[in-house]
Amino acid sequence: MVNQKKSSKKMVFSVGDSRIGKSTVIKLLIEIYQLQGKKIKVYDHDNRDKLKVYGNLVNIETIDFFNRKTDKVLNDLADESLDIILVDMPGQYIDEICKYIVQASLVEILLDYGWGLTFIQPISHRTDCIDYLSQLIETTMNDANYVIVKNYHFAPEFREYDEKMRINLFMIGGTEIELTALHRNHYQAMEKAEIPYWNCCYELSIILFWRMYIFHWIKNFRVSVMNNSLAIKYLGLN
Repeated sequence: MVNQKKSSKKMVFSVGDSRIGKSTVIKLLIEIYQLQGKKIKVYDHDNRDKLKVYGNLVNIETIDFFNRKTDKVLNDLADESLDIILVDMPGQYIDEICKYIVQASLVEILLDYGWGLTFIQPISHRTDCIDYLSQLIETTMNDANYVIVKNYHFAPEFREYDEKMRINLFMIGGTEIELTALHRNHYQAMEKAEIPYWNCCYELSIILFWRMYIFHWIKNFRVSVMNNSLAIKYLGLN
């Protein structure tokens, strides 16, 4: 096994089931990296233009790992100015993702270039989320870092995860952060504005009361990340 946890450069895959908040987490992370002055590159494997409003802030390209069209990633790994590569993966493709990791020798390639591998996975109460995480851990074990995002938008508790998976995650050095619940109306207003999330706090077309909730929602996520030393390390924020 190859332990990459000392690498400061990180390739961060946003993974998990469909409609669980992967792109939302990517957007929030982009803003944190911007605040930290990190040089980042974003790949959109989901290819649904969910990240297009961030195109003026960071370099965003589409990619398809499953068709082996990944040569441009090697160029990025060799780019000494880059700190972070963010990848928004499609949902419900865990078999293909694990197959790619093994067949492409992803861990070994990243190590050769001095990069570490991190998976950030939003979860809800659904059992599928646990199955997804289990398969991912079985594939990469200690060769990757794991950050679980408890997404309270979908559930007030995570009984399946807490009872069946949490201890296993901690045993291999994984960690948790939280994404607090946001009312559907507030979220839809942000999406309709078609601007980065943080800008929504100052967008006059959004009701002031809603903007206050959006502000605290973003702030709470940032605090959850920056108050967690493992999350800081695994996400390349140190």
